[in-house]
Amino acid sequence: MKEIDDFFGKPGEPVPVVDAADLKAMRAYGRELAARHPGVVGAIGLGVWKQICKPGADIAATAYRGSVLKMLEVEMCAAWTGGELSENAFKVAAKMDLKWMAIGVVYEGLPVNLEEFLAEVQREAA
Repeated sequence: MKEIDDFFGKPGEPVPVVDAADLKAMRAYGRELAARHPGVVGAIGLGVWKQICKPGADIAATAYRGSVLKMLEVEMCAAWTGGELSENAFKVAAKMDLKWMAIGVVYEGLPVNLEEFLAEVQREAA
């Protein structure tokens, strides 16, 4: 597990801010793959993500923030129509305060406050 722990950062430390465009690119690619290969579960290699994201992107932080955004989306699916996230949701997810979680530890609840996230998305829209 050492390599995985190193890839995802030290638990409790802040997750670096990322580019919202990279979050969107990862999401779009994942959705495209799911549409082309329904019902198939798999992993996307680091090399592919490096091609999808901008040069120098922090792939681990971008993937981690993307997975947290997916958790938020699942938690509040009724709040978004058509399954599309707003541009502001990506902007907030790219920079919100977020800490790395430990692998193999069961956490209760979401890693961020859903209401605060939604409020920040609204502020970003103003």
